[in-house]
Amino acid sequence: MATASKGKAMTGASLFRTTLTSVFVLVMLAAAHLFMVVINAAEMAVAHPEPSAGVTTRMMTDRPLPEELAAALKKARTPEDRTVIESALETARAGKPVEIKNLPVTPFLGLTAVALTFVGTVLVWLTSRLRRDGAQTILGIFGGNLIWTGGIEYGLTYAARSLGISKTVTVINGELVGIYGEYVLLKHTWGALALVMVYLLFLESSRCPMFLWWRRNVPTMRGPVVAGRIDNYGPRTAFQYTTTVWGFYLLLLWAYDESLFGVHSLATKGILFASLAGTIYCVWALHQQTGWGPALRYAIGAMIVAWTPVEIAAKWGLLREPWLLLRADSLLIFFGGLALGTWALWRAQRRRVLYLAKLAETPIAAPAALVVGATRALEGRERKRKPVATTAAA
Repeated sequence: MATASKGKAMTGASLFRTTLTSVFVLVMLAAAHLFMVVINAAEMAVAHPEPSAGVTTRMMTDRPLPEELAAALKKARTPEDRTVIESALETARAGKPVEIKNLPVTPFLGLTAVALTFVGTVLVWLTSRLRRDGAQTILGIFGGNLIWTGGIEYGLTYAARSLGISKTVTVINGELVGIYGEYVLLKHTWGALALVMVYLLFLESSRCPMFLWWRRNVPTMRGPVVAGRIDNYGPRTAFQYTTTVWGFYLLLLWAYDESLFGVHSLATKGILFASLAGTIYCVWALHQQTGWGPALRYAIGAMIVAWTPVEIAAKWGLLREPWLLLRADSLLIFFGGLALGTWALWRAQRRRVLYLAKLAETPIAAPAALVVGATRALEGRERKRKPVATTAAA
């Protein structure tokens, strides 16, 4: 009866750990998108960039420009914005060139990119001051997210505005503006990611489950598979978060490319169904993880796989992304949810460490037969040590 109760308790704990880590990573991904929306709005309020001051953009869309303008028309929020896009759409359908500007580069944008990267680096450094791997992992995720947002997202945004590159359009101050050029540049970083992956494949200290599986099944290394203690999971977690996001971005960006596959191609649909099937497996594998640190690290890759169908559905126009809307309810749900999830994770992993420490201090009751046997053995040793009494002859 006691064994059954213990088994149910362990199953319940695993289910809670799986649910909390999964929801935390999903909310982190949504909040990261909303965070960028907030920064973009702050730039408009502080720096007041005028489209007329930007360079004329080169549109590098996934679809023909008329289709891109039609998709932007569906997302337009005001009658004025719809009027601007409808006029551009008529011009594009008539086969005439449409003048589209980029926003100019602002000091606010550059300082934001540097500041986010710096804060993310500080957070990763602070993980070296934490003892628990769960706490190191939590801080590592935040650090990796800030480094990705500042160094990659806004770093490439700076470059895209300078070069005059855009992926889609919107309306700002009554003018048609090209945006998201950073993803055009990001798409062509596949060579850098390939270099990183090849290095990790042959790096002896790499603990990535994918690479470890490869080494166990394919002769790759001269020595045995790496094992042993890791003192700080923070930098590894930050690197895992950024490279996983990077890899799935490239997968979707190349799938959307009309010159190769296309937004509605069989390849994109195959990625959709593969990611749905992969989500089921990843959630099952996540449920097998023991401890908050390993579960949270595994949840990063698992939930990015689960996030992929959401991205594809949004690209197809099947859902409206609330994490891209600057509204009070979106801010409350995603930022508030992230804060609540962080608190719950921090508390849960800390309670586990305290529980294990208390368990280590509690003496374990030995079986009665073992106690009796040990007592008799000690008594026998004592009898052998006692001197034998002798009597002197008269």
